[in-house]
Amino acid sequence: MRRRLPDRLDAGTTIAAAHDISVTLGGTQILDQVTLPVRTGEVVALVGPNGAGKSTLLGVLSGDLAPDEGAVELHGEPLSHWSPVEAAMRRAVMVQQATISFPFPVGQIVAMGRSPWDRTERADRDADAIRTALERADAEAFTDRVFNSLSGGERARVSLARALAQETQLLLLDEPTAALDLHHQEDVLQLARQRAADGDAVVIVLHDLNLAAGYADRVAVLSRGRLAAYGSPADVLTAELVTDVYQHQVEVWPHPMTGAPIILPDRSPARR
Repeated sequence: MRRRLPDRLDAGTTIAAAHDISVTLGGTQILDQVTLPVRTGEVVALVGPNGAGKSTLLGVLSGDLAPDEGAVELHGEPLSHWSPVEAAMRRAVMVQQATISFPFPVGQIVAMGRSPWDRTERADRDADAIRTALERADAEAFTDRVFNSLSGGERARVSLARALAQETQLLLLDEPTAALDLHHQEDVLQLARQRAADGDAVVIVLHDLNLAAGYADRVAVLSRGRLAAYGSPADVLTAELVTDVYQHQVEVWPHPMTGAPIILPDRSPARR
């Protein structure tokens, strides 16, 4: 069957959505009736405590994990409407930990992101897409190195480059900043912000609430498998909600220049 190439969607269009998603793994309910829209032109941050269901929700959105209940849409159609290759033309995924069993060089791994476009007219962009992805992920310096020889942070940048090389309008990133230093954390979020400004959609799992507050258009707070709040950072990341969800007292103040919320955990001696 001929593969259906994606049309580019206008900014503000719902490019993906999870409807009433429930997932049970090993007898434990991980997600419970979660609904989440994803629109082009926006960065959506998924935040919440460990085990809240953030990565599971991202896996459901990507199609890597089938929900027990609910439905997922991609480009206005049920996810099952698209073949795996057609889905890969419409969304790219950066997983939390990439495991490579063979000694592939970095350049070859990033080139794998171009595989959905094989034997289409967009394959002509392969060389440019790979070069641009390596540059944007700041991974050019180790293009010829074997992936397994890299540090955790370097591997994360290569995984990001592979997803960027795919050139999809929807980018799903699972904790892309977890192994990165301050400079590269900011680079990743600035990249996400730029992608949204260009009309793409980015869903990003984050543990750093201040990164979410500073860069996301929408924040989805997950708690015990349910969606505790969804909206703008200023509306969602309140001291009351964050304290309740994380079970740790915080203060929230506006950034003096941008007005974005700054979350400050209570570090008083009484808490130690």
